[in-house]
Amino acid sequence: MMEAIVWKEIRETIRDRNMLSSILSISLLMILLNLTSFKLLIANTETFIAYMAPCIGVLVGFSLGYRFTREKMEGVLETLLCTPLTLKELWLGKVIGLTIPSYATSVVIVLILTLMRGLTIGGAMLAYILLALPMFIASVIGLLGYLQYILGMKQIQALNFVVFFTLFATLYMVIRRLPHENTVITWNNVGAAITLTSAILATTYYLVTRLSKEKVILEIS
Repeated sequence: MMEAIVWKEIRETIRDRNMLSSILSISLLMILLNLTSFKLLIANTETFIAYMAPCIGVLVGFSLGYRFTREKMEGVLETLLCTPLTLKELWLGKVIGLTIPSYATSVVIVLILTLMRGLTIGGAMLAYILLALPMFIASVIGLLGYLQYILGMKQIQALNFVVFFTLFATLYMVIRRLPHENTVITWNNVGAAITLTSAILATTYYLVTRLSKEKVILEIS
């Protein structure tokens, strides 16, 4: 059942206009950074990947986050939760289904710019990309999904505004910081990142399992 949710989310995400808009916007931003006087921002590959890759993935995931409340808005959540599908399976299926395209977009953009610069990726950096990065994106998407489940629609709108402002401010700070940073991704960094994001994801999963279907259904108005 959960596999069906995952594939459904992936298929719909591929056709989603928000996904295309996010990719085009982020690609344009990266191209401009690469062609203008800001090109020194990505002179250090590890610094760029450490800071920008998570930002890109979360931005894409945030643009698709409305899928957690889509069933609420369309009035079909009650029907879904009357099936053998549990709330935690629905949540987890959406997290996986949204993380995969968000992660893929982040990796593709980062690798393209890295190759354009003729830069290399070391072992620890590769582990960061393959393991820590998707865990980070999944933990953020999962936490946002949980909050959207327990909040009413008006509170969700306020949450989206706060998250958007936070992401914009974070991206701005990252861009300003990159020229002055010389980050080195080590195996210890990778292990710490995986541990922290795994803890966030596990905690959010536990909180979802404690939610009642009735509470989620009633938190619509």
